Amino acid sequence: MNKRGTFTELLMDYAIYLILIVFFTLLLLGVIWQQRNGAAVWEEYYAKEIVKVINLAEPGDEISLDVHKGTEIGLRNEIDFSEMFVVYNSRDEVCVKLSKGRRTCYHYFNDVDIVDFGIKQGVPTNVFNFKVVEAQRSGGENG
Repeated sequence: MNKRGTFTELLMDYAIYLILIVFFTLLLLGVIWQQRNGAAVWEEYYAKEIVKVINLAEPGDEISLDVHKGTEIGLRNEIDFSEMFVVYNSRDEVCVKLSKGRRTCYHYFNDVDIVDFGIKQGVPTNVFNFKVVEAQRSGGENG
């Protein structure tokens, strides 16, 4: 005989599909929410640019980079200035964090150490300052 299903029977047949659609929709919305202010793009941009500068630097150089846009995004995402731009000399690594739960790091190849790094606020924009010195591998991290 030709048996027709009720709405609940049809719903039970397609329940797994509905659950998967809801799951992927929430996943997609989560990715969009994280990218809403471009924090990931700016993290990668600043990390790469700082590494490029370090790779071209020589001991004795004092460098200042305008990071105003990055600090605006970081403050909007409630990230402290001290966490936004960090250099780990023991790993030859620069890390940039402009959003919660995420951090972008890149390695530099120049055999130098970075000292006295930090963000100087309002000169007239926010500037990331650091000094390049000869590598002194004593095992400790600077940052």
